[in-house]
Amino acid sequence: MRGVGFGLAIMSMMFAVAVAAADEPVALERQEIIGLVSEKTIECRKEKDQSLCANWFSEDGVVKRIMLADGARKEGVWFVDDQDRLCILWTGRIKPLCFMLYEQADGSYHLIKRGKHVTTLLGAEEGNTKDL
Repeated sequence: MRGVGFGLAIMSMMFAVAVAAADEPVALERQEIIGLVSEKTIECRKEKDQSLCANWFSEDGVVKRIMLADGARKEGVWFVDDQDRLCILWTGRIKPLCFMLYEQADGSYHLIKRGKHVTTLLGAEEGNTKDL
């Protein structure tokens, strides 16, 4: 009888591990990222200070950003790298910022850099709706 209890305990642990693995979020792949941002204005929130921004991602790789609080603007290029990360190289910078994207239950997307949630994409609108 003791062996049966041990076997059931092992099976329960294996089931719990399998369920946990199935619930882990899966990062977006290249085509999903392109479909999400290309030719769209994306509203975003920077997690470090909760500031709001909008980014326009053109289909030819130009990205333009405006910070909604103060109107500060930036421009650069965007691409998806060979690790399926959304990368942005701002004008005047040498190294791009690259993020894994994870869809959330509420329809937003978390941008993760080196394991840290740094930005949330709150919504997308077709076209350059903020005239960036």
